Amino acid sequence: MAQVSPEQIQAIKERIDFLGLVQRYCSLRQAGERWMGVCPFHQETKPSMTVNPGRGFFYCFGCHASGDVIDFYCRINGLDFMDGVQELAREAGIELDSGGRSQEGKKSGLRRQCLEMHRLAQELFEQSLASEQGKAGREYLVSRGFDPETAHRFGLGWAPNTWNTLKKHLSSQGFSPEQGVQAGLLSQHQQGRIYDRFRSRLMFPIHNLGGKVVAYGGRIVGEGEPKYVNSSESPIFTKGDLLYGLEQARRSISQSKQALLTEGYADVLTLVQFGFANACGVLGTSLTSAQVRRLSGLCTTVILLFDGDRAGQQAALRSAEMILMAGLQVQVVCLPDGEDVDSLLRGQGKDALQDLLHQAEEGLAFCLRMITTFSAPKDIMSWAVNFLQSLSQAAWQAYYLPRLARGLQLSEAELRRAMQAPRRSSNAQQAAQFAVISGPSGQRDRELLAFAVRCPEYVPKLKAQGLAGLLRTDRGRQFWNKLCDYGPDQILPYLDQGEKAFYVSCQLQGQEAEKDRKVWDDIADLLLRGREQSTKQRLKEAIAQAQARGDEQEVARLLSAFSQFLKGAE
Repeated sequence: MAQVSPEQIQAIKERIDFLGLVQRYCSLRQAGERWMGVCPFHQETKPSMTVNPGRGFFYCFGCHASGDVIDFYCRINGLDFMDGVQELAREAGIELDSGGRSQEGKKSGLRRQCLEMHRLAQELFEQSLASEQGKAGREYLVSRGFDPETAHRFGLGWAPNTWNTLKKHLSSQGFSPEQGVQAGLLSQHQQGRIYDRFRSRLMFPIHNLGGKVVAYGGRIVGEGEPKYVNSSESPIFTKGDLLYGLEQARRSISQSKQALLTEGYADVLTLVQFGFANACGVLGTSLTSAQVRRLSGLCTTVILLFDGDRAGQQAALRSAEMILMAGLQVQVVCLPDGEDVDSLLRGQGKDALQDLLHQAEEGLAFCLRMITTFSAPKDIMSWAVNFLQSLSQAAWQAYYLPRLARGLQLSEAELRRAMQAPRRSSNAQQAAQFAVISGPSGQRDRELLAFAVRCPEYVPKLKAQGLAGLLRTDRGRQFWNKLCDYGPDQILPYLDQGEKAFYVSCQLQGQEAEKDRKVWDDIADLLLRGREQSTKQRLKEAIAQAQARGDEQEVARLLSAFSQFLKGAE
């Protein structure tokens, strides 16, 4: 929040069509003043997400995702707060202040610099591919059967066969070689020399879900090693966080609720060119939980297209396990020996792949077949127990345990005995984090704060009558301070995830004037009794201190005040 004023945040929210933005990603139907739809942030088939454009918030009753238009945009596009604000500000035509010296402001500035350097690099690489320097790259694309439309859609480029072209280009735009290294575009020799990281390579840009280039994979054309050079990690790129082609495939995946997941850049391009617009690929490493989370926000089923050799099957096994544990459906297509996606489509056509997709093996059945075929009995039991205990929600064990038992030819009782004490699920941990205040001592705090959120017109009265002194938990007092400092119109950007879930869920309860007045009467009485108790305690302590000092005159005065207080409180 360091670089954006509350007034600018409010201006962005006023100019952006909240409902229209959400409908870019989800289908919604109107239900009174609210709109309902299937939540894109967790695996769901029923409409559990509500969007209230009038009040400016969304809330999911399933996974508790919540917030305002900025929160929704950041979450669905995988952006941090400042990056999301900047993109929405550009869309709204709002110029943000450029100041700010906080650590968060510095990080955001560094990310902006890295994004700008990648934009400049992308311009250079695309121009190079179209020039005489990129002739080898263009010839390679033609030899592989990639048409110009596909190359343009994915922004393919060419890194010139020089050591300093990109370095000089960045320098001409005001960026130092050291900044280029930090962005992952340049490399530095042990002796200190800085040079272009990518040379004489076909460049595959990797986009974040906001459509910005954040990294590259560079493939050598012809002889040479290594075959691929990839970007190093940077302030805008973490290996294992993104999927190749997901930004281009996102709309198709959201509509079909299916994602085709394969290995390699070329396979993704071939799939898209042959009409499989929901294709994306892992980035040269094993599938990660972060990548699965990105997919889970867009679809309910992931279809794995991996090579049919032993290595491909093992990779499919690891990926299927991870996806199943996240609550998604999985189908596995292991390609015929000697074939990859590209060779199959170009050799046998689209129908051949469609036939394989129709014959795809269900994910759990594939896992069980692989485990029982290639593992010893002790390893099979260990795998089954680990699978059950690693599910994102412990409640899913009831669904999977009987299926595992049948697949392993065990009784459910035998499998239950093999299980150790179940670990706390990640979703249970999230639920604990979502609770704005936990434990019995916080129950009253929750009730008091829920009223303050639901009925903001009473906040001045609550503040004047000392609600802060009545709250028992640090978490509750922190939330109350934010509510007083920022007010209902500007508070959301200052809340953490748990506070947002609490705030929006309270807002959803709506107002009932007569009922709310009765609640206020009860709270006012509680506040009065709290003040009386506090005054009584202070007088007792003052009397004890005066007695300890031997100040009889002060003791008499305080005892008289205490007696008057008790009469007034009756």
